[in-house]
Amino acid sequence: MKNYLLAHGFGFTNDYWQNLTPLLDGAIYFFDAPDLDKSKTYIGIGHSMGFLKLNNSGLKFEALVALQGFLNYCGSTVRMRRVREAELAKFRENVNLNKNECLRKFREFCGYTQDVLADIPLHLLQDELNMMENSYEHCGVKTLVIGSTDDVIVPMSIINDNFAHLKNVSIVLLNNGRHALGYLYPEIVAKKIYEFQ
Repeated sequence: MKNYLLAHGFGFTNDYWQNLTPLLDGAIYFFDAPDLDKSKTYIGIGHSMGFLKLNNSGLKFEALVALQGFLNYCGSTVRMRRVREAELAKFRENVNLNKNECLRKFREFCGYTQDVLADIPLHLLQDELNMMENSYEHCGVKTLVIGSTDDVIVPMSIINDNFAHLKNVSIVLLNNGRHALGYLYPEIVAKKIYEFQ
């Protein structure tokens, strides 16, 4: 039986996966579960920053899937970094001013239409925003990266910048999905995952 390990992105909870999990043919585990079995080998599926967490975790993976994921949120060129660091600074300011309203608008902008009732601690959000300022190495596990042409949070320019030069990485581009592919288009995502395995 396959073991799927899912990690949601910044500002979300595991509710993000509600449409995709029924389509996966195996046992489902969540990365932020306190009792996660670290001895298992998983197929990791990470949305946005969730992919970065899986990549950096040191866990054993048969394969990884990055749903609009990244290794270097701000990009490697001077121009990319200047623009995206400024956006990140503004977002950090808004999170600190009114966390819940900022996250509500962010999720809506991503294409996620459901309320998230869990109260995500401010310090965890700040830690994740800090992580987005840095660049990380790919762990080397075979990886499928799925991006969307209308995603402005992790646009194709960032996906190509982060992954196009890496061996053992395949990139698939979908025409829409904003920044919530796993929630909005679970059937297509599941199909791409099965084709990749």
